[in-house]
Amino acid sequence: MQTVYIFKDAYLRKKSSALYIEPKSETEKPIYVPLKNVSCLMVFSEVDLNKKTLELFSNSQVPVFFYNYNGEYVGCFYPVETNKTGEMLILQFQHYQDLEKRIVIAREILLGVADNMISLIKRYVDKYPQIQENISKIESLKKTYYRQEAIAALMAIEGNIRKTYYEALGKIFESKGFKFEERTMRPPADEINALISFGNTLLYNVVLSEIFKTSLEPSISFLHEPNKRKFSLQLDVSEIFKPILVDRVILNMVNKSMIKKEDFRQVEGGVYLNENGKKKFIKEFENGLEETFDYGNGQKMSYKTAIRYECYKLIRHLREEEAYTAFRW
Repeated sequence: MQTVYIFKDAYLRKKSSALYIEPKSETEKPIYVPLKNVSCLMVFSEVDLNKKTLELFSNSQVPVFFYNYNGEYVGCFYPVETNKTGEMLILQFQHYQDLEKRIVIAREILLGVADNMISLIKRYVDKYPQIQENISKIESLKKTYYRQEAIAALMAIEGNIRKTYYEALGKIFESKGFKFEERTMRPPADEINALISFGNTLLYNVVLSEIFKTSLEPSISFLHEPNKRKFSLQLDVSEIFKPILVDRVILNMVNKSMIKKEDFRQVEGGVYLNENGKKKFIKEFENGLEETFDYGNGQKMSYKTAIRYECYKLIRHLREEEAYTAFRW
């Protein structure tokens, strides 16, 4: 299923059970978008819509995510849920409330994240041997996860691992003329931070649209605190896929000179992608989501499908059918 991105100011209307996108500019042609194979809409422009359009989105089970001029998420239209069950809500709450059960899931998520970080930067060791020390440090820190019995302790280790990982990325980006010393946001301090912020935001909402298609309750999470964000489960699942679907895209674009300084715009205190830069990133991001890999037994799976499958693995764990193992790249 595809994601539809809207960058032109437009009227969004329902016509013949399809979405009719009518640009406000008279020089642009309107288009029909059947929603049967659409997973979600991402809106980056000014749009007008009415109740019939919202009913179309709801009946088609298509969430719509809205972004401001800087590409920051501002809110969404979330259709009436049809897949949720009382059973799953209770199971999620029980696993959140029982610290021992919660730690099992949270720890496995973080172990998967660390392994995916290591897998990504290992690909660059031959060209950048100085990052081997970062890999060794991450591997050492990862082992300490097993000794922790509190979520805060797990998150503290995760913070050190991510700092070490970003240091490795910084060494790679520096050779290409991009400075990246630490993670900053709102606004991002530099071009790499702008790319990470934009990529993470897209991933969060792609993950949410996949969670929406399952019986999982998106407001109950295990690694992140549910009271910090309405749909906190999307943060849990996104952590696993960030190295593969965001950081890998950024590394490829920088190393292949696909993204340039002119794809950004300066603001007071920071940097954001301009519209051209956003479109460039979205193209590569979507290519990454649709890329397939060998899942086993000769089967192919796209990374976007792997996100939903990750949700199904959590469901099986909550039902005590199969122990959860996070996706490894």
